[in-house]
Amino acid sequence: MSKHPRLIADFFRANQTFRDLLKKSAEQALLLQLVRRLVPPPLDTHCVAAVKKGNQLLIYVDSPAWASRLRFTVRQLSAKLAETGEGVQKITVRVVVTSRAERPARGPIRHLSGNNARLLTETAEQLDDAKLSEALRRLAKHAG
Repeated sequence: MSKHPRLIADFFRANQTFRDLLKKSAEQALLLQLVRRLVPPPLDTHCVAAVKKGNQLLIYVDSPAWASRLRFTVRQLSAKLAETGEGVQKITVRVVVTSRAERPARGPIRHLSGNNARLLTETAEQLDDAKLSEALRRLAKHAG
C-alpha cells in the first residue's frame, strides 16, 4: 500500500466499469443540456435528468405539476430533437421521487377557556342567524 493518497479520479479511470459509468454520465449531462435548451422557460429549470434508452427519451422533472406542463410540449420537443439529430420515437416524462419532507411536530393541544366559552355563549345570544348562534353554542360546550 502506498504512503501517498491517490486521487479518486485516478481510481475511476483505472477501472473499466467506472470509466463506462463516467462516460454515460457525461452523455446524459449533455442530453439534459440539449433538452433544457429546447424546452421553453420556465420548464427548462425543472428538468433534472434526461436518459436515452434506445429510441425512448426519459425526462425527469422535480414535481408532478411540471411533469404535466412538460407533457403538453412533448410533440414540439420531439420535432426539435429530430432537427438536432437526436430523433426519438417516444418521450416519457417522469417525476423524480425525493425523500418525503418530515411533518412538523404537533404543538400542544389547546383547550377553550371558560372565559372564552362564556364570550361565545354571550355572542350567540346576540345573533339573529339561528344556525351561527347554534354553532357558537356547540363550540362553547367544548370548554375545558
